[in-house]
Amino acid sequence: MKNCITIPSVLQSILSAEEVKSIVLMIGYEDKARKFTVYDLLQYWCTAAHQQWEGY
Repeated sequence: MKNCITIPSVLQSILSAEEVKSIVLMIGYEDKARKFTVYDLLQYWCTAAHQQWEGY
């Protein structure tokens, strides 16, 4: 579990949620979900790549 916690903290130190939000607005993408944002998706992808998950 410790490995899963370090990846989001590293991502936060490199790219903040506000920066992602401004990039998303600049591109013109609109989040349709209320609770699952683009930043959450980036965190999920980084964790999945780091842990080499084969599926959900």
